[in-house]
Amino acid sequence: MKELAILFLAIFSHFIGFSQVIKEFSLPDVVDGSTFSLSEAKGEKAIVLIFYSSKCAYGDYYLDRIFSLKNEFSSKGVKFILINSNSSDFVAEESIEEMKKFAVKHSLNIPYLADKEKQVKNMLKATRTPEVFVLKPTQEKFNVFYKGAIDDNPQSASDVSHAYLKEAILILLNNKAPKLNQTRPVGCLIK
Repeated sequence: MKELAILFLAIFSHFIGFSQVIKEFSLPDVVDGSTFSLSEAKGEKAIVLIFYSSKCAYGDYYLDRIFSLKNEFSSKGVKFILINSNSSDFVAEESIEEMKKFAVKHSLNIPYLADKEKQVKNMLKATRTPEVFVLKPTQEKFNVFYKGAIDDNPQSASDVSHAYLKEAILILLNNKAPKLNQTRPVGCLIK
């Protein structure tokens, strides 16, 4: 009987990540000065939220891979969004003005949202940069489909064995259940 209870808990805890529903949020986009609302993306097939810091070396490692994934999947109905939740009280270089400079320097064509009150970070329980959340729109809500690392090798794109984010996007676009809905994110702590 004890084994049956443990098995039930293991199965239940595996599927609990699928049921996380994300509430509507609105944040300023430093790229174009507009306010982005999650509900604007309800017509997309997937939304990829990437918690990002321009002052974290891991962000530098991944920026080209993020651009590459965006270029590969945006025409297939996948919306990519960078979110910076770091407080400029702890990291002065993470102010909205510095975020704008970063966006210009890198010619960002991805929304780069300022979450300085940590609204979205706290809702998703994000802890690191870069940490990704793939959202699946369903009717009037957004469910977390995958959360965690972009891949298994931050420092060398050519040595990646498991491209977790890409695999999750492909599985979602093919209307299949994810094989893996969560991995451990690697990167800098959100401050």
